[in-house]
Amino acid sequence: MVITMDSKINKGRIEFNDENYEKALTYFDAVGEDDEDYDYVLIFKITCLMELERYDNALFLIDSLLAEEGDGELLLYEKIRCHIALDEKRESLEALKRFERIMQDDNKNMMLDVARFYKFLGEYNDALRFCNMALDVDGDFEDALYEKSLVAIAIGNYGIVENCANKLMGMVSDNQFRIFPVFLFKLYGGKYRECVGMIDDMEGIFQDKTCDMLRMVVLNQLREKLGVDVHVDGELSVGETIGLLLEYERTGVQRGIVNDIGFTIM
Repeated sequence: MVITMDSKINKGRIEFNDENYEKALTYFDAVGEDDEDYDYVLIFKITCLMELERYDNALFLIDSLLAEEGDGELLLYEKIRCHIALDEKRESLEALKRFERIMQDDNKNMMLDVARFYKFLGEYNDALRFCNMALDVDGDFEDALYEKSLVAIAIGNYGIVENCANKLMGMVSDNQFRIFPVFLFKLYGGKYRECVGMIDDMEGIFQDKTCDMLRMVVLNQLREKLGVDVHVDGELSVGETIGLLLEYERTGVQRGIVNDIGFTIM
């Protein structure tokens, strides 16, 4: 039985939808350039090749289509991804600049993707610029606030991290998966008292062992920052030990008694 081109495209799409990209390619490769659906098939082929990490081959097809059709958002987006995967920074940045010229100015998700591309390439000022553009579209765009915080950490601007963390606090305080990065942002900035308060607030969200682990993280960070440890005559909880170090940081008190247990910080 002779298989028509249309049936090959359909069979390829079935394999594509089942993520059988290698087999899908065998059907798509059988579609000739004179087929009216050839350009449509090329988009599927590009995706298959990228899923199979054959970025050079995908890039060849992308550039061929761009030469014929001019700059298109989808093609340029995939071109950026291919160049990044091939560790071609100069070409990645050139494609990004082309992409900037045609992207929609109200698409916050695309702006965030561009910010992530720039961050990956180490172009932090451009990454920050696109985070801000996304937030100009939607000031409560959580993902953009998280990404902006990560960029700010990379450039050592804790003021930005703190502003983003404070905004996120009011937005994700009851979501254990979204609040945890905010805790890390506060920890990064040395806001240990706020970290302790966050852990106390998390006790109804996280399991006890998770809160204990987070308190231990804060304690270890404090020990490292202050270059000291707490020696006691008995047993204190991690929370109580953190409290002693925070008080030592504030007042310099090195010795005393808490809950009938003597302590020395040295």
